[in-house]
Amino acid sequence: MKKNKIIIIPLVLLFTYLVIVTIGCIAQTSMIFHPKKLDSNYHYDNEYSNREEVFITTPDNEKINGLFFNAKNDNVILYFHGNSGSLDSWQYVYKNFQSLKYNFFIIDYRGYGKSSGSISEKGLYTDGQAALDYLRNKGFKKQNIIIYGRSIGTGIAVETAKNTDTLKALILETPFTSMIDLTNAKVPYLFPSIFLKYGFKNKDKINSIKSPLLVIHGTIDEVIPFKQGKELFDKYNHQKEFLKIENGNHNNLSNFPDFIQGIMLFLYYIDTKK
Repeated sequence: MKKNKIIIIPLVLLFTYLVIVTIGCIAQTSMIFHPKKLDSNYHYDNEYSNREEVFITTPDNEKINGLFFNAKNDNVILYFHGNSGSLDSWQYVYKNFQSLKYNFFIIDYRGYGKSSGSISEKGLYTDGQAALDYLRNKGFKKQNIIIYGRSIGTGIAVETAKNTDTLKALILETPFTSMIDLTNAKVPYLFPSIFLKYGFKNKDKINSIKSPLLVIHGTIDEVIPFKQGKELFDKYNHQKEFLKIENGNHNNLSNFPDFIQGIMLFLYYIDTKK
């Protein structure tokens, strides 16, 4: 009987582990992404008179919802937001950049807000390129476009910037080196590299970009380790700056005076280097 217990216990543990891994494999999209859907009739508030709601049709025929804030300036920020929510809340991130007096364009990825479709890595990259193409068709020159990614949005920002030359800048807020590195840091016992279908391999792509780079990361980021942002920065071989926010976590960096001051100094520096 004792011998049977010795055999059964490891089998139970193995079975339990396999169940956990299987659930993680099946549910990984819902574990990584937390979109909020909006009714097609949803009306954004009237706080901004300079805001225009737009819909972009992607090459694979999805409808991507976006908000364009007009500053009547040659420069524009293309902003890729984090993994949760939708534009009903993300629209307010514009306030963090309003003092720059730049145009500002933010989209909801497929599966988010009013945008159609379902989430996939390839689809998110398609959305990012479609947003960039929208700005180019609107008349913005590549050298006046800043691609900005926050958190999961850094994966889309890096891919979009990789396929575009002569951007004004790439700004990455709380970036990760890759999704595999991030999940290994969070749940190494699940061996996520075996089943993870999302790559977002920022560190493998970063040197395909030649634009000036600004990386922003808080020292006590509880979601994406500070060292991943620093590693991505260190790997980049072109013009770059690192904005370290002491005691900043994953979601409060814009509350620090260093945040917008650092961005303004970075943009001023690259303008004067031209």
